[in-house]
This record gives sequence, structure tokens and C-alpha cells, in this order.
Amino acid sequence: MPRVKQSELYAASIEKDIWASGSANEEYLKALNALLSNFPRLRVTEPATICIPHLVTSLKTGSEATQEAALDSLYLLRQAWTACPAEVFKAQSVAASEAIPLLQYLIQSGPPRFQEKAELLLQCLPGTLTVTIKRGNNLRQSVGNASAFCKLTLGNNPARLTKIVSTGESPEWDEAFAWAFDSPPKGQKLHISCKNNSKFGKKSFGKVTIQIDRVVMLGSVAGEYTLLPESKSGPNRNLEIEFQWSNK
Repeated sequence: MPRVKQSELYAASIEKDIWASGSANEEYLKALNALLSNFPRLRVTEPATICIPHLVTSLKTGSEATQEAALDSLYLLRQAWTACPAEVFKAQSVAASEAIPLLQYLIQSGPPRFQEKAELLLQCLPGTLTVTIKRGNNLRQSVGNASAFCKLTLGNNPARLTKIVSTGESPEWDEAFAWAFDSPPKGQKLHISCKNNSKFGKKSFGKVTIQIDRVVMLGSVAGEYTLLPESKSGPNRNLEIEFQWSNK
């Protein structure tokens, strides 16, 4: 039987199992994994692409052995992406990006042997960085209330601005900004400046530069980030910010 036809049959069998029981048969997944391992050319075929949503479902609902077999197959597909046609890479990586939250979970809470492959997969998948500017703290000025807003700059993308808030020294924005990436941002930094639109007082409360790589593996990172230069008197000014990396 032609190898492509075999992979089509395995894809159909996996889909049938998922519809019937909610998870795929471990033996079908292992057989598919063996095909992809022994016949690398199959990794860029349409049947291999069709299998990806079922592999993602197996990561979510399967046993540990089923998860491992699905992860192994996704990892084998990933190995072909550097040399495959652009349209195949895009179709497969977009389909596999549905696994981003599952891979992040496996890195943090799954068996240790899953970690390396899950990390390498995450480093190749398209996703969305969402930055939520929650609030500022200690943005005081000597006269009146500040009219604070934040300016966000990431790479060569147009700058994003929060709304202007004039409610004292702890303005609440709770505004989210999203950037879509064809692959995770490596080595990129987010630059945020906090400014004052008031006619009185200082025009800037400070700036902060944040490395964003870490959120790709963790899924979500939140914290208070000190604005520079630091305050010479009184507590430091800071921003409460949340970062998320997801497939949405």
C-alpha cells in the first residue's frame, strides 16, 4: 500500500476514534509516528497536515502515552518545516498553533521528558502577544491630578496608546493591546513610556523596557514594572502589566 494512502487511513482512524470516544487510539498514533519517522517525505503531504488537529486533540484528551505519541508526531512534522514549501509550513504551523496552551501546560506540569520537544515546537508556532496595561501606581505630581497615558512600542510596529486617565496617582486603564507574529518574538523588547497630558507638572513619569521572550513558554506573566528614572523622593512609580502568549 502506498505510504501516503497509509497515512490517510491512519488519519481517518484517529478521527473516528476521537469522534467515538473523545481520544485517539494509542496504536494508531504510534503507527503514524513510525510512518513519519521512517518516510520523511510524508511529513509535507496533505494527509500529514490533515492529521494535525487530531494530534492536538490527543494532546488535550489522551493518556500520557497517547500524549507522548502525538507530541512525537508533531515534533517530526516540525523537523520538515525549514525545508518544505512555504504554503505547507504555513498550513501546518497554523494548525499546530492550536496546541500552544497545551504545550505551555506540558512544559510547566507535564512529564519532564515532554519538555524539550514542547519547547522546540513552541519556538516555531505563530501566535499572538497580548499586553494588558492594568494600572499605574504613585504617579503623583505637585499640582492637581495627572492626566496619565502610556505609549507602547514593539519593534517596527506603530506605537499604541492607552486612553488618558485623570483620576489621581493610581490611574486604572485595564487596556489590552495585541500583536500577531508568524513565529515567536525572539530577543524583542517592549518599550513603554508613561506620559502626562496635564497642563501642569511633569510631562513624563518615566519609561520601562521589558524583554518578552519568557511569556512564550509560560503563557502568562504579570507583575509590577518600575518606571525609570526612579523617584528621588517617595515610593517608585510603577505600572502593573500582564503579558499573554496564545494562539488567539
